[in-house]
Amino acid sequence: MNSTSRPPRAEPSGPITQRLHSSRLRLFVLGERRQRRRARRLLLCQTAAALALALAGCAAYVPKPLPPQARLQAHLGALQIDRERIALPRLAAQPINLDAPLSMDAVATLAVLHNPQLQQARDRLGVARAQAFSAGLLPDPQFSASYDNPGHSAHATSSAYNDTLSFDLGSLITRPAAQAAARAHVRSVNLQLLWQEWQSASQAQLLFVQLVGLRDRDALVQAERNLVLERLHRAREAASAGNLPRTDADADLVELQRLDESLARDARQRVTLQAHLHALLGLDPQVRLRLAALPVITAQDAQSARVALTKIADIRPDLMALRAGYTSQEQRLREAVLAQFPSFSVGLTRARDTSNVNTLGFGVSFTLPIFNGSRGAIAVQRATRRELYDVYQLRLNQTRADVEQALANLALLERQRQSLRLALPALQSASAAADTALSQGAITLPQAQAQRMALLDQRMALQANAQQMAEQAVALDLLTGAGIYRQTASSPQPPARARSAHRSITP
Repeated sequence: MNSTSRPPRAEPSGPITQRLHSSRLRLFVLGERRQRRRARRLLLCQTAAALALALAGCAAYVPKPLPPQARLQAHLGALQIDRERIALPRLAAQPINLDAPLSMDAVATLAVLHNPQLQQARDRLGVARAQAFSAGLLPDPQFSASYDNPGHSAHATSSAYNDTLSFDLGSLITRPAAQAAARAHVRSVNLQLLWQEWQSASQAQLLFVQLVGLRDRDALVQAERNLVLERLHRAREAASAGNLPRTDADADLVELQRLDESLARDARQRVTLQAHLHALLGLDPQVRLRLAALPVITAQDAQSARVALTKIADIRPDLMALRAGYTSQEQRLREAVLAQFPSFSVGLTRARDTSNVNTLGFGVSFTLPIFNGSRGAIAVQRATRRELYDVYQLRLNQTRADVEQALANLALLERQRQSLRLALPALQSASAAADTALSQGAITLPQAQAQRMALLDQRMALQANAQQMAEQAVALDLLTGAGIYRQTASSPQPPARARSAHRSITP
């Protein structure tokens, strides 16, 4: 045995050794407790940071109660006239005096500004813009955190946690198509709103023509009634004197009743038309409207209407809206085709297990397009595109048929007006001659009144013809974009506020 070798040193025992072991154990437990507190604080800080980021972009909720009753303007002066909101140039330049009788264009202007249905359409434009804003947003990253406390496990040296931050990259593939579809949808809704404004203006003009036509017709009917009433009094006096049979007076009474029924029928129709016009203007039904005389409306030249028909797709807002909707649908189909590629997401992971081993990892997850693969969505979008294609073609065909019918009606009414006007001087001369003969005692009163009735009937026929021509002219203006609608859909310089509101519609 080597003298230099030493025997193993025995571990000291006793109270001192036990105190030393107890101190080491206490230090180890205190260290573990500090690590666990730090891990808990770290988890709380991470959670608080994630919640703060999530809440930073949150919107506040503000309630909006429904109105308790109808909101209609109680008087005409309450209507506000903001010309910057009007996209129709002729209406924007239309002078409006609410204290004077309203012209046809003035009524159309008020309808564009105050029609409640147009306000609803503008709300739909706001929804479309919100959808376009939503389509342009990137998806939010996802953060997850977990914490594990080993408890009283003998082999655990620390607490465990797992933090993961991931982002879905699949949405970036379809995002350009979704944005293009949303922008085209906004343009489609924008043009639909402009078309509704066209229709509101045309409806107001048509109601104006019908109400003024009723007023002019009733004036002629009232003049005719006065003649019949005068003749009835004379006939009754002659019958009482025995100079005329009673049957003549009875015939005049029947004619008087017919005219009274005509006036009553016109009164009922006037109530209906006025109710429609008040609703179009957002007015209380009790508000009295004074309307000016019917303007002289000349029919649009047939050749110019046919020229407009060849480029009607670039004039009518409804056709441009359908084209914008078709473009939006094309992008939705493209989005569905892009969605068939595997959608995947990437993420970073930071973790520590109970043995105090720290790791930093990277993960990828994706879907396998085996069973679905967006094939159903592609089929739906293709079928929808085909439907929109057919709708556009049908609207083009119907527009051409409507224009041709309006042109034919205008040509027929023009020929009738020429015929009525040619016969009018002869009837006026005959009525004047009858009045002269009556004053000289050459003819009887019924004979003179018959000439007056013939002249009144001719004037009523001319009035009916003028009203029908005005109605057809208003319809043709709407169909071909003429009159107050000319150069609105393609106007490069709409009013400033209108451009910011809903007029960025240059094709």
